[in-house]
Amino acid sequence: MGVLSMNRPTASTKKHDALVIVIGGGPAGSTAARLLATHGLDVVLVEKNLSFKKPCGGGVVMSAFEEFDIPKGVIKREVRAIEIVSPGGTVLEIPLNGGGLAMVDRREFDAALRREAEAKGAQILEGECLRVEQGRTVSVFVKSGETVRELTAECAIAADGVNSRMRAAVGVKPNKSFFTMSAFVPDHHTERCEFWFGAAHAPRSYSWVFPAQGGSVIGTATTERGDILSLFERFRERRGIRKESAKELYRIPLWSGDLYRRGNILFAGDAAGHVMPLTHEGIYYAMRAGVLAAEAVISGDLGTYEKRWKSAFEKRFILMAHLERYFLKDDASADRLVELHRKPDIQAASLRLWLRKERGAKPLRDYMRLFKEFIR
Repeated sequence: MGVLSMNRPTASTKKHDALVIVIGGGPAGSTAARLLATHGLDVVLVEKNLSFKKPCGGGVVMSAFEEFDIPKGVIKREVRAIEIVSPGGTVLEIPLNGGGLAMVDRREFDAALRREAEAKGAQILEGECLRVEQGRTVSVFVKSGETVRELTAECAIAADGVNSRMRAAVGVKPNKSFFTMSAFVPDHHTERCEFWFGAAHAPRSYSWVFPAQGGSVIGTATTERGDILSLFERFRERRGIRKESAKELYRIPLWSGDLYRRGNILFAGDAAGHVMPLTHEGIYYAMRAGVLAAEAVISGDLGTYEKRWKSAFEKRFILMAHLERYFLKDDASADRLVELHRKPDIQAASLRLWLRKERGAKPLRDYMRLFKEFIR
């Protein structure tokens, strides 16, 4: 049996056997654990910190609540329009006809997903993954309090986020990332989700203002960590926001499409880089990855996971990566992106594909037809 060592356990070890171990209790892991447990499989979900609140705008498409049967009590408010602002100052408001964005608190949202998994029979364990042994089975050594537990299963789903220790355990380098800085602004209210483009404060990305309970959340992103504070301050000045609370630095993985499975370990969500290029949407695709990984386990053929994911999303991610490279390369191109979204047909195609998550080939073909001259 191969040993993939991180830290050797030092406390006494208790052993527990399950059919599946899920590492990470965010949207991907909790969704996977829930489906596995629903099908009667013995599953243990391990989350390092059950009180963790991921720095996140907290926008989830409303269609996801029906698709994944998520309790709607976690919705803080529903947003019915977005606003995009070009580097040159053009402001475009787009009504979210036929859908909407639910704003959630990530601590409450993630906890609700875990409760749903537990209600179906998944065991929830708070603890830190110390070491992995991978062979015909997977053994994960988890420190929970003063006890180290050896969890042994036929397979595992690694959904432990952008700082995935499971990636390191199987010898995969961390994903390249965007660095984000965000802050809660008390008593500053907006009715829309705002997306602001401009290299001065968000080179090759965007800045944002999202509604939140008691105020709003502002933030920006860049690939250069050393620049993030100055970029954040430039955006705050551009947006005219003075109030703020503590700033939070975090990372968003860049999609590369090269990690799905290592032996009997499947990777999902941020651990696999399942974040849509250009929009940086991750919650929905993390949950879909959790479903697809669980379905592969249920089918008895782990190899189907990569095939299912690629069939569902690879063409969309590739398209958005092309558009990201084109439209976010400079301010003139970002200005053009905003201008293009004045067109009703482009708005309609975008809402069908990205907001309502319509499946099948037609929505993607329609979108590609509208943007074909920009695909390289």
